[in-house]
Amino acid sequence: MELFVDKILERISDGDFPPKRFKIRRLKTIAGLIHAVIVDVKDEQSEMLVALSVLEDKNKYKIIK
Repeated sequence: MELFVDKILERISDGDFPPKRFKIRRLKTIAGLIHAVIVDVKDEQSEMLVALSVLEDKNKYKIIK
């Protein structure tokens, strides 16, 4: 999966919850592993740090734009 800054991701929902959309703000290296700092599209003040392997899981996230 190619990840780029400012791409929009959608978290695939398992249940009755609507899917959430996130924007990749920046990439960060921690202990030699690449992580992505993502923010909710509706709330750009709170950031989450997610491992790249989690974002590559097609069952959890997909790229929208």
